Amino acid sequence: MNEKNTKHILSIMVDNEPGVLARVVGLFSGRGYNIESLSVSEVDSHKFLSRITIVTSGTKLIVDQIKAQLGKLIPVHNLVDISELNSFIGKELILIKLNVKDVVKFELKEKLKKFGAEIFIGDMVGVAMTREIAAIITAIIMAGRSGAAFAAQLGTMKVNEEIDALRSMGISPMEFLVLPRMIGMMLMMPL
Repeated sequence: MNEKNTKHILSIMVDNEPGVLARVVGLFSGRGYNIESLSVSEVDSHKFLSRITIVTSGTKLIVDQIKAQLGKLIPVHNLVDISELNSFIGKELILIKLNVKDVVKFELKEKLKKFGAEIFIGDMVGVAMTREIAAIITAIIMAGRSGAAFAAQLGTMKVNEEIDALRSMGISPMEFLVLPRMIGMMLMMPL
C-alpha cells in the first residue's frame, strides 16, 4: 500500500486555555510529523474558543491518526480537514505590523479637522501605509514564489546537463534561460 503524501489543512476549534497549543505541537514533533504552517487565533472571547489551523503533509492514514490523537489529547469542539471539502480556497498570507508614528497621525488629524473628517484618520493611515508597502510586498512575493520556481527549474536543468549542452552549442545560458525570465517577470509586475 504505497499512498502518496498530500497536503492537508486542518482547522481545529479548541478551548482557549493554557497549554493547548503546546500539546498540539508536541503531538506533531513527538511522532515525527511536520507542520508546514501554523496559525492560531481567538474566535470567540465569550466562549473562550480558539481556532488552530495547521498545514501538514502525509498520507490519508497518517492524517487520520493525527485527527484521532488530537481528539484524545485536547478538548476539540470541531475538527475539519479543509482539503477534503468539495471546494475550498487555500491561500498564503503575509502579516505585517506597522508602527505609525504619532506625528503622522497628528498631522493627518489637523488637516482633516478643517474639513470635519476626523473620523477618517484610521482609513487614511491604512490607505497611505498600503500604498507605501505595496512595492515591498510585491517584491517579496515575486522573489519568493517566482524566484524559487526559476531556481528549481534551472537547478533541474543543471542536474540534467541541459545547461552544459547549451554551452557546447555556443548558446549563452544566461541570455537564453535567465534573461527572458527576468524580462518577463519585470513586464508582468505592476509598476
